[in-house]
Amino acid sequence: MIGTLLGVLSAVLKWVFTPLPLAVLACTMATIYYLMTKDYRFWKARGVPGPTPTFPYGNEFGPPLVDFIGFEEWIYNTQGGKKFCGYIEMARPVLYVGDLDLIRAITIKDFESFTDRRDLAISEDFMEMLQVLNGKEWKDTRSVMSPTFSSSKLRAMHQLCLDNASNLNDYVKAEMKRTGGEIDIKDCFGRFTMDNIASCAFGVNCNSFKDPNTEFAKNAAVLFEAPTGFAAVRLTLLVLLGNIVQKILPDPLKSVNQFFARVVNRTINERQTGDRRKDFLQLLLDTKDKDGKRILTDSSIIAQSVLFFIVGYDTTAKLLTFAAYCLATNPEVQDGILSEIDEVLERHKGQLTYEALGEMHQLDRAISETLRLYPPAARIERLSSKEYTLPGTNVTIPKGTVVQMPIFTLHRDPDHYPDPMRFDPDRFLPEEKEKRHPCAYIPFGSGPRNCIAMRFALFEAKVALAAMLRETRLEPGPNTPKPPMPLDKRAFLLTPEGNKAFLRAVPRK
Repeated sequence: MIGTLLGVLSAVLKWVFTPLPLAVLACTMATIYYLMTKDYRFWKARGVPGPTPTFPYGNEFGPPLVDFIGFEEWIYNTQGGKKFCGYIEMARPVLYVGDLDLIRAITIKDFESFTDRRDLAISEDFMEMLQVLNGKEWKDTRSVMSPTFSSSKLRAMHQLCLDNASNLNDYVKAEMKRTGGEIDIKDCFGRFTMDNIASCAFGVNCNSFKDPNTEFAKNAAVLFEAPTGFAAVRLTLLVLLGNIVQKILPDPLKSVNQFFARVVNRTINERQTGDRRKDFLQLLLDTKDKDGKRILTDSSIIAQSVLFFIVGYDTTAKLLTFAAYCLATNPEVQDGILSEIDEVLERHKGQLTYEALGEMHQLDRAISETLRLYPPAARIERLSSKEYTLPGTNVTIPKGTVVQMPIFTLHRDPDHYPDPMRFDPDRFLPEEKEKRHPCAYIPFGSGPRNCIAMRFALFEAKVALAAMLRETRLEPGPNTPKPPMPLDKRAFLLTPEGNKAFLRAVPRK
């Protein structure tokens, strides 16, 4: 038997090294090389500055294997990205634009030329998610969803957020008592946003403060894990080859997606029997056309609910973490906010009402300054939907060109913000904001395709911070790093190094 197998193997090897298969292999490799490198002169031919690409990765990581934040700093500061430059992402030409007037033109003034984003749906189960829709589908869905984030709708969710913020306070106090020193504030805020989004989006009582291992919490954790192994390879191929990968390689998050779909489906069925709540899901269910028919399908409502969870859970937990860190390491700023909270609550008879939150302007400015220093994402993207000439230049890009615009490096540019690493909420006083270009501050993106849940995220963060600061003062602990907060430089979404942040929460007198 072994002799037979060896004989077959020997014959196969002899055939492989004959002229025909070697020629096929050579042609295949040559074709791959051609496809990967055919656009390497794309930007040079158009007179656009930028780094020289290298096979096989182009410039995707700048100098080989540089971290993500490092790439942003490299392309912006040394390769012309502060104005605009072109680079190659694997095999795809990408225009990188840091000029504020060009950003405004692309995202606002000439939005009709950049209505889309690249075709990159991570899961085929959520192809109706607003974030990945393009063209008329995006426009129609956005117009239906936008009213769900109005002031009146946020006001209706205020009590849900307040209840979860109260649970956050109880947990922080218990953790401080248990540890006797400092707490991982990122973990605390993660539990808060988990419960808050579960309640406001899905109508589910997650209760992660008492049990972080509920089925909901465990599936959410998987959804936000950094991809490794097969999942990482699949994600890379999605970037390189697009959604054809969906049809070839199985989705490693299939079971997680199905879990959230079941949760939403179950809640939809419960609501149809008359059980109503003042939450995001109910608002989507209540959207009707002029004939009184529900506009969004069940599958679209499931997709939008999951999107709401994605943008409202981890990114808001990180915003709260960075804000708490900035206040703990800038006590003079925190003092002013504590005084303001006390004064506002006194006017409102100790009640943290929706109106009371609206009067906490110093807290607003501190959140804005936190988002300047630590924006949720390092950059935003658009896809040209038609041929476009950059204003004031002779550079024309074809339809289907990916255009990237920095947030992280732009927000830390001393030309836009003097002494940029200093935490200074007064940068967001009305008179200071008027002095700046409107696109010098874009933590949630810019133009019609900005983050639709921006108002909810800010509202959720403000409720949590106001509720916490009325009872506790934030201070550095033994394991609190000195400013600026060290970052996980390989994460696309800004994340504290080690995904932890230790602080002290001291009861106020």
